[in-house]
Amino acid sequence: SDEGAGAGGASGARGGSGDRLTEQEMVSTCALLLNAGHEASVNATGNGWLALFRDPEQLARLRAEPDALLPTAVEELLRYDTPLQMFERWVLEDIEIGGTVVPRGSEVALLLGSANRDPARFRAPDRLDLARADNPHLGFGGGIHYCLGAPLARLELAASFGALLRRAPGLRLTAEPAWQPGYVIRGLRELHVGL
Repeated sequence: SDEGAGAGGASGARGGSGDRLTEQEMVSTCALLLNAGHEASVNATGNGWLALFRDPEQLARLRAEPDALLPTAVEELLRYDTPLQMFERWVLEDIEIGGTVVPRGSEVALLLGSANRDPARFRAPDRLDLARADNPHLGFGGGIHYCLGAPLARLELAASFGALLRRAPGLRLTAEPAWQPGYVIRGLRELHVGL
């Protein structure tokens, strides 16, 4: 019911008991999920194939045993060249990080791409290893901001990489790609390949 929403509902306040989204909030949330999911999957696919083309040994390994390697390969490709490089967040309470107090209300930039190459966490972080088993990457964020679509993204990536490996076994890079401008989202403008 929309009881009590009145003019407040039009300004974005929750109607009724406060546990329902307004129509505008639902539309905005759906648009966000569609755009975020599409953009991330496209960039993860392009970045992943480029990483594979640049490491022929790992690509040959994946081609030789795609069913066995695809689950860990998807995780490694997300870690190796994370489509979302940076997230900005606001500090909810004073916190100390590395001897520095970050006060409540501060805006911080979290460099996910850098964290995914942290040598204190990942053995040989700059090496692509499609069989990497211990891989707690931050390609989907973390905590309360963990990506809602992560399970679907994993399925999409495994299905698309698997299909291309089966249907285009000789797929190869034909030109050096150009990157989209910016530093928050990392993705290619296009990826020229040949069969």
